Amino acid sequence: MKHLLIGIIAIVLISCNPQNKTNMSEQSKKVGTIELVIFDTYPQYSKTEVIAAAKAVNPVAEKFDGYIGRKLAVDKNGKWTDIVYWTDLKSAEHAAQEILKSETCQKFFGMINQETMQFMHLEPVIDVK
Repeated sequence: MKHLLIGIIAIVLISCNPQNKTNMSEQSKKVGTIELVIFDTYPQYSKTEVIAAAKAVNPVAEKFDGYIGRKLAVDKNGKWTDIVYWTDLKSAEHAAQEILKSETCQKFFGMINQETMQFMHLEPVIDVK
């Protein structure tokens, strides 16, 4: 009986461990598609303005099925890279179409010089952490 009680306590402690929950969450949200957008913004927008507008997109993007996360980066010449992680291509494509309809996102999209934009969905083939 004592061994059974110890076993039950051990199972409860393992299942309540936040690290195990994080690992389970990460496994259930494995990156299946990477959305990559490389672009310049129009010169009248400052880096601070672009970042603020891009941050406003996050709550909208987070509502789409399959969304995992996002990284926005800029190089020393002002070339931006927006990387969005999705569980699958279907979710990424659906979100890409629907997010264009969002008034909240229009400010950010309006800052992007469309002539310089490269947009693609990529399949990850190596994932090193």
